[in-house]
Amino acid sequence: MTLEEVALDHAVRIEDLKGLDEKDLACLLGMGIRSGVSVTKILATPFKDPVECLVGSQLLAVEKRLFKHIHVQEVPKIP
Repeated sequence: MTLEEVALDHAVRIEDLKGLDEKDLACLLGMGIRSGVSVTKILATPFKDPVECLVGSQLLAVEKRLFKHIHVQEVPKIP
């Protein structure tokens, strides 16, 4: 599943970054978006792009075009 498919306010964990050119990959890694980090799409901005995301403990604006390259997995909910 990719981040593009995840609903707002749903926490997932980044599994892999695939199909990115070097520039976009470096940008995401520089923002702390990497395997193993939790991410939650919080708020679509007024023009729907970028989308504010909680990545770990940071609030970041991420371009929607990158979501299809960010592969994620469900985070098990603790009862």
